[in-house]
Amino acid sequence: MSDTRRISNARRIALAWRYDVPLVAGLTVLWALLWGSWSVLTLLCGLVVALLVSQLLPLPPVPLSKRFSLPRMLWFLLVWAGHVVTASFRVAWVAVRPRGVQRSSIVLVQLHTTSEMTFTLATLAVSLVPGSYVADVDLPRRRLLLHVLDTERPEQVDHERRTVLRIEELVIRAVGSKQDVSELSEPLPEVVR
Repeated sequence: MSDTRRISNARRIALAWRYDVPLVAGLTVLWALLWGSWSVLTLLCGLVVALLVSQLLPLPPVPLSKRFSLPRMLWFLLVWAGHVVTASFRVAWVAVRPRGVQRSSIVLVQLHTTSEMTFTLATLAVSLVPGSYVADVDLPRRRLLLHVLDTERPEQVDHERRTVLRIEELVIRAVGSKQDVSELSEPLPEVVR
């Protein structure tokens, strides 16, 4: 076997371990979660379905960051879960209080990251916090447009904007590339409509 062929086989195996194995593992876990069972049969069926999907419907490889910090990821999950719980109680209170919702806002948030993957992960984390939803995404200009429930005072809008930026920072510090981390220290671009 020639050296070139051996190198291309090694590269293919490295790419498979970097992209395909995590994808198949994630799809298998998703299958088990959907069925609500962790039995051997469920996991084997999930593995077969994941292999079929990943091989018959291949996606282009998504460039992932080589950085992953387990302590920072755990911290992100803890802080994010705190936001979810707090926002859930706030939304529940707004739903049952006598005066209801007086005013909601559309909030434009300028993000730091230029990485598509990090931007997407931060957007997903933000969209899962109750009380707001992502109305529009502008990746080229790094912006999110959020609809935020119950914002009667300007401080509430500023608080929501700071919360989104905090979630983005936690995502970047947990899984972002070195470039993403360096972008955190740069000033945000001026927002012009």
